[in-house]
Amino acid sequence: MRNHNAVRHNASLQIGSLMHAFILFLVAVAIGLFALTQGTKVAQYDADIANVNSEIAELEARRDALAVENAKITAAAANDSANAVAAAMTDVNTNAEFVKD
Repeated sequence: MRNHNAVRHNASLQIGSLMHAFILFLVAVAIGLFALTQGTKVAQYDADIANVNSEIAELEARRDALAVENAKITAAAANDSANAVAAAMTDVNTNAEFVKD
């Protein structure tokens, strides 16, 4: 009673060697198209990365320019405050009355 459920079926449709070659060709074309679409996605990611890198470079340049401007403003403010102290010191000296013995 071995292989009691096994039944041999005869295929009603026979395909020849040309049909096998055509089916393999279609599979190869499908795989090629899939690979091509994946490759263009990678190229798009490269373009996106290049855009982000250029934006980062522009923002870093802007940050550096703002740091220089901040240093100039800070130096000018310190200079103005030093001038105000110096002016106050000269005002004190000019208003002072010297007593002669």
